[in-house]
This record gives sequence, C-alpha cells and structure tokens, in this order.
Amino acid sequence: MTMERFTAMIDAYGATPERWPEAERAGALALLAQSSDARTLRDAAATLDTILDRAPAATPDPELARRVLARAPRAKVVPLRPRRRTGLVAAVALAAAASLAVWLVRRPAQTPALDPAVVAELGEYDTPTDALASSADLDAAAGVPLFGCEDPDLDCDETDLTTSKPSAMRPHLPKETLA
Repeated sequence: MTMERFTAMIDAYGATPERWPEAERAGALALLAQSSDARTLRDAAATLDTILDRAPAATPDPELARRVLARAPRAKVVPLRPRRRTGLVAAVALAAAASLAVWLVRRPAQTPALDPAVVAELGEYDTPTDALASSADLDAAAGVPLFGCEDPDLDCDETDLTTSKPSAMRPHLPKETLA
C-alpha cells in the first residue's frame, strides 16, 4: 500500500476501516501501524466524518431537481423497427437456405418393386389401340369418336360390349330438338 493510494482511499471511503475495500484493507492497516503520516491523515478524516455525521440531512429541493433533470443530456432513442426488419429478413433467408439444402440433399423415395405374382394377375391388355393412331378414324359429325371394336373399319369379334362399357365410352346419338 502506497501513501498516495492510502490518501485516495481515505478521501473516498472515510476513516472507518470497515468502509474500505476488503482487498486493500489489510495493506492499509499495516501502513497505519508503520506510518505516522498515515495515522495523521486517518485522524483528520475521522474528524471530518464526525462533523458530517452530526450535520442534519438536507431535504432535496424539488425545483433544483427539476432544473438538474432539465439540463441532463437526453439518451438518443433508436427505433426498433430496422432491427426487427433486419432480424426478420435474416430469419427468412436462413429458412430459405435450410429448405434449399434439405431439398438438394434429400433422396427421392424408393419406388417399390412390383411383385411378379401381382403383375401376372393383371393379364394382357388386348384392346385395339390402332384407331387412336390415325386421325382418319375420327368422325367430326359424331358426338363421340368411335374407338376399338365399335369402329366399322376394325376387324373385331362381334361381341356386345355396350353393356360392359362405361357410359362415356358408348356412342351417343345426336338428340333432335324442335325449332
């Protein structure tokens, strides 16, 4: 503990050792035991402490408080909107980047292999499709084009398929309307 530091500590905390910083208290007490100058400083500080303790506490003047607060520097108010907007933009950008990364890294779902027994149960598809290949087979006057065995140009078995066909596949006759 130096005499300069002891003087600064006495000026700041007074003469009572309990008020001194705990980390410096032992060094200050050792200096007091060795130095008469330190004891003189402490005694003068103790006299000042006694005088200050006996003085009545002054009540603060409201007018003085108002004047001091009026001249106090004002803190600058920074609007929070730009920060919120920046945070929102950053969050959206991060979410988009994460979504893109997941989309690029993910593996497509594996399509299950068809069981040969299931494929065998399907049988053969034997509907004639050559009528679909040429536009000459389409009748522009008919409401529904003729495909498959309904087409007279194809050589099909003469079985009646009208009962087994869905209504959309049956030929429709034009309806007569009276004028």
